[in-house]
Amino acid sequence: MVDQQERNRKKALIAFQIFIYGYLLVMFSIQLYMSFARGWWDL
Repeated sequence: MVDQQERNRKKALIAFQIFIYGYLLVMFSIQLYMSFARGWWDL
């Protein structure tokens, strides 16, 4: 029974981490896109 709870907790932790990293990645991508759109980096 304890094993099941532990497994669920680990799964929730992994899902939470994926959510956080995904959010950070999206924020980073938006900022990168905005900087390109403003023409800061003319390649």
